[in-house]
Amino acid sequence: MATAFRGARLRTGRGTRIAWLDGMFVPAFPPLRVRDGRSSPRGPRWRTEDVFPGAHLFARGRFALFEGLRALARVRDVRRVWLPAYLCRPVVDVMRALGLATALYDVDERLEPVWPTVAPAHRDAMLVVHYFGLALPRNPVQEFCAAHGMPLVEDCAHTVPDPGADVQVGYAGTLAVFSLRKQVPVPGGGLLVVSDAEVRAAVRAPRAAGVGDRRTLIKLGIMLGERLAFALGCNVLPFKDRLPVLDAHEAPGTGRPASPGALDTSAFTRPPAPAFVLGPLLRRLDWGEQIRTRQLGYRSLAARLRLVPGVTLPVGAPPPGSVPQALPLWVDDPDRVVGALRRRGVEAMRWPGREQVPFAAADLPGTVAWLERSLILPLGCALTPGRLDAVVDAVRAGVGGRSAL
Repeated sequence: MATAFRGARLRTGRGTRIAWLDGMFVPAFPPLRVRDGRSSPRGPRWRTEDVFPGAHLFARGRFALFEGLRALARVRDVRRVWLPAYLCRPVVDVMRALGLATALYDVDERLEPVWPTVAPAHRDAMLVVHYFGLALPRNPVQEFCAAHGMPLVEDCAHTVPDPGADVQVGYAGTLAVFSLRKQVPVPGGGLLVVSDAEVRAAVRAPRAAGVGDRRTLIKLGIMLGERLAFALGCNVLPFKDRLPVLDAHEAPGTGRPASPGALDTSAFTRPPAPAFVLGPLLRRLDWGEQIRTRQLGYRSLAARLRLVPGVTLPVGAPPPGSVPQALPLWVDDPDRVVGALRRRGVEAMRWPGREQVPFAAADLPGTVAWLERSLILPLGCALTPGRLDAVVDAVRAGVGGRSAL
């Protein structure tokens, strides 16, 4: 299968060096550039509907997940969902809003499930996460769920399918959810893809596109401001870190697990309409170029970083079917390293930060290791040789404890 969109392409100026202090501002995403309307030299554009046939577009991924799980619970009588402990709170909020019980399992160094920590029972389902756009091996997950009669839910919030790969994320389970803003610069957009025909028939269509809710409009304003700052060569990251957090799991720094508190279920039962700008933006994106940019960026950056003392690459090469959102690293004192990188203009971050769900640390050592040692480097911006040098130099300086100024 293949997909992409006509119109604007995600790209940056050729060889543009954006100077800031002694480094460069390397954002998570490049600015949008409107094409001149001429046909692409790389052939016909891919289309969204080719990769996501029959998908429902919601305002955000959490609303898509809510509706997919609501239909799954109704049709397949699911009462409990197994979740990885290394997870952001919005996923658990969806379960709470639906009245579903949850159980946590561990992940290993490669972010794959630690199977002995999963104890399935009748009316259970299992949710797996393709962390940072790194595709999980399909066969072990499918075989485990089939052996225990568990519906499989794929959390693809960090990725999209690669039409050129033999293995594609989002099609191994009963349903899958994608969060498009994690891959391209759009203000929201959650896609629900359901493979089970009976469950698909029970899904309620999302509201028609509208102006969008306050959160979406704020994100759009911040996104446009970042693009302008990027064009002017400004490092906005220290200022961005002082803004009110709209989605705390995206903020740098681990912080402390947030208190569950009271949950407003109306946000899920009456979700906002997708912003009207989503459709035009998605139709004007070149997914093919974005996928190539991310895959090449991961391989190029990994090849350089594996030579840096003090850096461990838990996933040295993206597995088949991956469209990486970010490259994860393990370092000592990752909070300090993230701060040094952001001051130098490299958009590093911790995940899931303050949105990490609480869990019993003694029972899940793999999750503890990821929380204590990891940071991620987003890959949306094309890594020209100059940018690649800047990122590697910043990581080397940060790990070595030298000043970022």
